[in-house]
Amino acid sequence: MKNGYQIHNMENTNPDAQAALAKVQEHYQFVPNALGALAESPESVLAYLALDDLVNKNSLTDEQRHVAFLAITSEYDCAYCVAAHTAFAQMGKVEWQTIQNLREAKPLTDAKLEALRNFAIKLVQTGCNISEEDINAFLAQGYTRRNVLDIITMMANKLIAIFSNRIMGTDLDSMLQPAKWSRVA
Repeated sequence: MKNGYQIHNMENTNPDAQAALAKVQEHYQFVPNALGALAESPESVLAYLALDDLVNKNSLTDEQRHVAFLAITSEYDCAYCVAAHTAFAQMGKVEWQTIQNLREAKPLTDAKLEALRNFAIKLVQTGCNISEEDINAFLAQGYTRRNVLDIITMMANKLIAIFSNRIMGTDLDSMLQPAKWSRVA
């Protein structure tokens, strides 16, 4: 941890943060360090959880959500997020080779998933300033305009975590150590 931030838990924080952490515990069955540290602002934790709930109901499949999250978080170079989403993708039964390719910024063998990976990366790289051609190429792979907006909502969810983790220097949870990640040079 850095910049004076700490990982909050039910014993070392105020009642507002305790309530937020209780929701985290209910949602994830544990309190990840990133959300324990984010509990410095209970409202930030609640905003993250609200977006997370909505994202899990969006128009993409579970596998597509995992692909998009790994593409977004690796492109933003968030080591904590990539490790967490690696673990979530494994729990979601995404093929290991797909996960590994996403972690190494390599193309995916499935053309539709590769189109999603490329589109998510382009959204990050351009700050969502993409062309009509980019959108049409994405739609040509069987995606919808709703999918485009759902990916942007996923980005909003991840930006809370990515930017907070950068400021807080969040320590990787011990259970995420096997999924530790750093950008391939």
